[in-house]
Amino acid sequence: MNLHHIVVATDETDAGRQAVRAGLRLAARSRARLTVMRAVPVPAVAVLAGVSSGTASVELDGAAGAVKRLQRWLDADVIPAGHPTPVDVSVTFGIPGIEICRFAERQGADLLILGRKLRSPMTRLLLGDTADAVVRRSRIPCLFVPPGSGELCQLLVALDGSERGMTVLTAACGFARGVGASLRVVTVESGPDGEWAGLGSALPGGRSSQLRGRVAAVLGRELETIADAPTAVEIRHGGIVPQILAEVEASHPGVLVFGYHRGGPPGMIEAGSTARHLAHTAPCAVLTIPL
Repeated sequence: MNLHHIVVATDETDAGRQAVRAGLRLAARSRARLTVMRAVPVPAVAVLAGVSSGTASVELDGAAGAVKRLQRWLDADVIPAGHPTPVDVSVTFGIPGIEICRFAERQGADLLILGRKLRSPMTRLLLGDTADAVVRRSRIPCLFVPPGSGELCQLLVALDGSERGMTVLTAACGFARGVGASLRVVTVESGPDGEWAGLGSALPGGRSSQLRGRVAAVLGRELETIADAPTAVEIRHGGIVPQILAEVEASHPGVLVFGYHRGGPPGMIEAGSTARHLAHTAPCAVLTIPL
């Protein structure tokens, strides 16, 4: 992942402010182009411009007015005066979960940033969740920033040991390199009840030992140094989601990174995948890499 163009999807909420501020910091570190956009929901179209879903032409009075309102909000409430990173502003119309992804893909974005609103599973089921809709559709890596997020300077990458998982690590290395962040890896071994938790790490041909070697190879290829490669992989034993969250609690990363399979219906997170559980329950920012 090379950060040349970052797109932030926002609205006039605390979560939207947090997303824009994260985008400003990351764009400044990586010297990436930054675009801030808002997807106006379909019911508001009749009020604004009377157009159908899709990107609206800026010649329309409603679209031009929406862009001006977004720019005024950013200038007055979000972007510090004299900030060195120029910001492009755009507005689309339609279903936000669809239009945000469509806009980022058409813009050739390398990273899509959204604020993450803290909602209960029942509220998410009844009202829907734009962040959930975006991560299920996006072909672009997505960074979801919760309220109160600090500096995104340490990454914790969750891997399952598969070859596909190495693409997640490669993308995480690109992100870390672009923004000057450090990087650690966690994997969770599962086995029969009563099995010694260190067995996978102790066996020379065990999955954990193999994973350490593959992680070292990726770090050596993607980063300038692999001095910490022998200890780069934290091995945990037990349930995947609880153990990854326990490692988050123990190491306090700024960002948890993991792969995410696109697709699937909206609804209760309990019916979803491991990645979906992590996306909704991790206390830190999460970076999802589409698989």
